[in-house]
Amino acid sequence: MASRSEGIMPVTESDVNQNLPLHEDSSPEAVQISNLDDNGESQRKQVPLENMVPDDSDARWMGCGQPMKDIRPQAAMSVGRDADFYKMDHKKRGQAIIFVHDQFDDINLQPRTCAKHDTAITRHAFEHLSFEVKEHWNLKKRDFLATLHQVSSENHHNSDCLVVVFMSHGNVNNNKEFLCTQDFKVDTEELWKNFTADKCPSLAGKPKLFFIQACRGDNIDKGVKMKHTKALNVQVDCMHRKEDYVIPLHADMLMMWASYPGMFAFKSYQNDINGSVFIHFLSKVLIQDGRTCDLFTLLLRVTREVATRYESYTPQSNLLHQNKQTPYMVSTLMRKLVFPVWKS
Repeated sequence: MASRSEGIMPVTESDVNQNLPLHEDSSPEAVQISNLDDNGESQRKQVPLENMVPDDSDARWMGCGQPMKDIRPQAAMSVGRDADFYKMDHKKRGQAIIFVHDQFDDINLQPRTCAKHDTAITRHAFEHLSFEVKEHWNLKKRDFLATLHQVSSENHHNSDCLVVVFMSHGNVNNNKEFLCTQDFKVDTEELWKNFTADKCPSLAGKPKLFFIQACRGDNIDKGVKMKHTKALNVQVDCMHRKEDYVIPLHADMLMMWASYPGMFAFKSYQNDINGSVFIHFLSKVLIQDGRTCDLFTLLLRVTREVATRYESYTPQSNLLHQNKQTPYMVSTLMRKLVFPVWKS
């Protein structure tokens, strides 16, 4: 049986450094490219030189170079690659879309009596940060998905960022989280799947923030009593350069849930809280310090205040009494985010 290495020309350092064609039958007009098919057999095809770009891949020295043509979608750069902060001085701050559900077709889902209060304080918080707030109440699944698609199709070129807040019931089924619209369930990821950089290029490189007030399961958290506390320090290194660069599709997003995966998200009418615990503290922090602190500092405080200042009070139910709650955050943001309000 012949060796697979037979017939393969050795690659010299000169070939590597100069990106020269690696096969003796190449011509000035075209390059012969060899690939292995599914059966391990060598297949060759001729590629015009004008479709070739220099091969900088890690496999270049092995003669495995490929003709490369960058066909990725493009978007306008809003900030340099190594900038520390997102650009927040566009003509508009951007939209804050609030989806509110307090009535449901499923009789097993209780009406959310705190919805009006939660929406009011959320609207106040984001208007305080100069967002254009839009409310959508009790949308059916079809209308909810259509609204998300419509927003993603709009031109956000003159906007700093986008905020989406979703308030409803939620749970998990077969390890898949879902949220409840008025009539049907939807996968949680539907909230942000239309806003990746390729599907919403006018928001590419800009922050997209998603806040979710909904249960994530039926588990409870009784907490642990701490005798000492520790401080959390965050350091960020930076450099400054400005040139074209490529970002991943799911960059520049932040998703924050009211509770940890699998856990309840509580509402309360104690200690000045008149609705959802997470929404109460999120709105409070944004109003108090949203114009002066960066987003991560704000959300760390939200997490801390929910986790340390709230404990459920339902003495009539041993299961639900004295439970804790902690928000949960996933982020692909690449820069610090602040919400300065410019004086006109």
